Amino acid sequence: MMADVPQPEPRKVAAIMFTDMVELSPEARRDEALNLELREEHGRLVRGLLSGHGGREIKQMEDGFLVEFDEALPAVSCALELQSALCARNECVPHERRVELRIGIHLGSVVHRDGDVFGEGVNLAARLEALARPGSLYVSESVVRQVERQVLAPVVRLGRGDLKNIRLPVSVYRIDPPVLRRGRRQSWMSRLRGLLPGYRARP
Repeated sequence: MMADVPQPEPRKVAAIMFTDMVELSPEARRDEALNLELREEHGRLVRGLLSGHGGREIKQMEDGFLVEFDEALPAVSCALELQSALCARNECVPHERRVELRIGIHLGSVVHRDGDVFGEGVNLAARLEALARPGSLYVSESVVRQVERQVLAPVVRLGRGDLKNIRLPVSVYRIDPPVLRRGRRQSWMSRLRGLLPGYRARP
């Protein structure tokens, strides 16, 4: 009887997005209830925006999320909306309640296994997130090739760098959310009330 030959795990190309909360204020770190409230608000906001862009939550980590999209454009659109929403929110809350995110996105090969996702596509997205400036998103060249003519936000090339555990130097790009003007800011405050039930801007 012949032994079963292990089948290679199926691979696919996907856009992987990592979000990570920047360190909270000293007040939030000392106040466990406030700390938990801000983390839960972050989670509700991410999940509220994902569904509109076809994103799939792979897992929530202590300070962020690992999310998968079929293509780069919805991933970038979701990330820009998330940063714009937080920008509008942070203008209307006390300093100790501010929440800022770093976001990294890469389009590459991944493998699904036991409800998780693995591969260089995941590793590279995680490295980009670790580099990202708070309030922005850092993306790879494979993402830029798909989205640069389709997003309103400027795409800035930062150069090539060696990323930990990545074999080759990687071109890194930064995309900042569009500046929120008065009408756009008011629109986002209205949307936030829908995304975050019970949300009230605090003086």
